[in-house]
Amino acid sequence: MFPTLYHFFKDTLGIELPFLEIVNTFGLFVALAIGAAYWAMQTEFLRRSELGYFPVKTQKVTIGMPASASDYVFNGLFGFLFGFKIIYLALNSGEGFVPQDHIFTSDGDIALGLFTAALVLGYRYYTDKKERFEKPVEKSVKFTMADEMGNITAVALITGFLGAKIFHILETPENFSIQVILSQLLTTGGWTFFGGLICGAGGVLWYVKKKGYSIIHTLDAAVPGMMLAYGVGRFGCHFAGDGDWGIANSNGSSWLPDWAWAYKYPHNVLGKEYGTAGMERIPSCDGNYCFQLIDPVYPTPLYEALMALALFSILWFYVRKLSLKPGMVLGVYLMFAGVERFLIEFIREHGDSLYRIGDLIFSQAQMISLTMIVMGIAVWVLSKKNIIKAPSPSK
Repeated sequence: MFPTLYHFFKDTLGIELPFLEIVNTFGLFVALAIGAAYWAMQTEFLRRSELGYFPVKTQKVTIGMPASASDYVFNGLFGFLFGFKIIYLALNSGEGFVPQDHIFTSDGDIALGLFTAALVLGYRYYTDKKERFEKPVEKSVKFTMADEMGNITAVALITGFLGAKIFHILETPENFSIQVILSQLLTTGGWTFFGGLICGAGGVLWYVKKKGYSIIHTLDAAVPGMMLAYGVGRFGCHFAGDGDWGIANSNGSSWLPDWAWAYKYPHNVLGKEYGTAGMERIPSCDGNYCFQLIDPVYPTPLYEALMALALFSILWFYVRKLSLKPGMVLGVYLMFAGVERFLIEFIREHGDSLYRIGDLIFSQAQMISLTMIVMGIAVWVLSKKNIIKAPSPSK
């Protein structure tokens, strides 16, 4: 496993670059997942705009104006934070210093922050002067739903982050409290995919509704990208070894390698702090992340990543191009995502993240998965019967 990008280069190429310890493997894959979703959604928004599902709007803009004071303030703050925290952590990375432990602390270098802020502000002033016109010009600019992707991504990140954290806390409802919420919000661990999905989608739907776009057409266009992002993100869970693995599997396989069937997740990212919780120290290993699981487990994140990419391929190359009624692509996605997660839960480790109603014991993910399957079937049926309405294409 590769807890950070530093460990990846060290273990695969034998190159030690301590400053790369600041880059979490899981965080890197989250960034890749966001990029993949951005590409897929923007591509589909553009295609559907050309087909008339989304209106092409015209907006008057003035170009050649000086940059605003708020623009300089934002750039200055960004530059200061980057130098104060990010560069500081990169320069101090090394044996005994774990950058991730210092992200949500006051640790940093004020001089570095001020220096970086000065560089950023100087560059912004240079580009500002270069972009100014002697006489600003007003012109009309056409834009489509695809041009909204920057704002959509920002809204999804903020609401998805909060949702992923809150749902993680709710996985163990007996520990729920305001104190737990506040403490968990400022940690680098503890995320729940469904929480991020539900709250992120809710935030995006609020935004597109506010902008006057069809919610149903938006969902139909967005869900293939959501499936792609899930697959890419699950690769991050696997390669980092973040604990989303399966139950113990002591049965070997005659045709699959250990890493694909019964894996101990050596050097997993949890080993730094929880080396005694079902883990054993790896012989002849020094430094951080020197633990592996005592009992091998099913590598469920890898299974989910492959299943999600397969389902994305079906949605992308086949389903979205069919002549379907509004909402039907969404219905297919809900059924696909629900069935995939419901099945994997049978071999996935839950720990104490379980709900109990009488003699019935189930995980939060199982409850949400079944809800998604039912919702998917309902959306498909209602769409087929024209009960779900959406604006007709304008072309």
